[in-house]
Amino acid sequence: MSIMKKSISPMFVVIVLALFAFAIYFWLLPLLYPPFISRRAPTDNTPLAEKVKSKLGMDLTDLENSLALTPIVTGEEPFILTYTVPSKVEAATMGGYSPSNQLSQTRLLMLLDNGHDAHGCEINRQTNGAYLVQWNTTFASYGMHTLQACLCFPWTGAKRVDGPKQTETVTNILQWEYDGSGFGRRTNFRGFLHVPSADYSIQIYDTNKVLMKRIDGHADNGIINEFWDSHPTNKYAWTDEDLKAVAYITPTITDTNGQVKSNAPTVCVPYP
Repeated sequence: MSIMKKSISPMFVVIVLALFAFAIYFWLLPLLYPPFISRRAPTDNTPLAEKVKSKLGMDLTDLENSLALTPIVTGEEPFILTYTVPSKVEAATMGGYSPSNQLSQTRLLMLLDNGHDAHGCEINRQTNGAYLVQWNTTFASYGMHTLQACLCFPWTGAKRVDGPKQTETVTNILQWEYDGSGFGRRTNFRGFLHVPSADYSIQIYDTNKVLMKRIDGHADNGIINEFWDSHPTNKYAWTDEDLKAVAYITPTITDTNGQVKSNAPTVCVPYP
């Protein structure tokens, strides 16, 4: 009985050779380039206090205390809360401050709100070496907030130092949504009311305080969601430096006759 031999496809040969070359490449790569073997940072179990002492020359307790938030009155309360932080450790900040020293640029000073990055926060270095922290509470939820200044380092292992806690209570009638806020090609005025029903009027002004647009509405579901689709004639998009806006909120009730009536004073809330 004769046996018919099957011919091998050229494509099959190409695939086998490619897989073989691929395997040889990744077998030789660790030998030719040892760092490829592991990119994982080595474990560092050095206590945080020892790191702070060896790298900054100060005690951990002193560093923590230097991150204390001290409230100051600016007249922008209750929507903008301002604090000073006496720390003299150079670090980059959420406000865009960047130290000239490259090592200092790898550190980051930030504000924590209930353990997370605080929305609407700006931190800048002062001439005396301390820091000024400004927190826009119109992005914050209604209720109690625990704030802390936090200094992050590019260390492995323990690499963050938190300052003492500062407790604030936010009672704004309106909370703006943080994501997508601000002026641009298309501006979204989206926020959450802390009353069930309200009339509102959003008024947009230019830098000369000239009224550009007024948007009036009523919300029964506790949400304001308005769009303004207007483009500048001399550039691509508006910025927060070009325009300012305020929202006038008047809480309402519906009486037994189905008529919507105001039951509280009008409150003015800045945007964003």
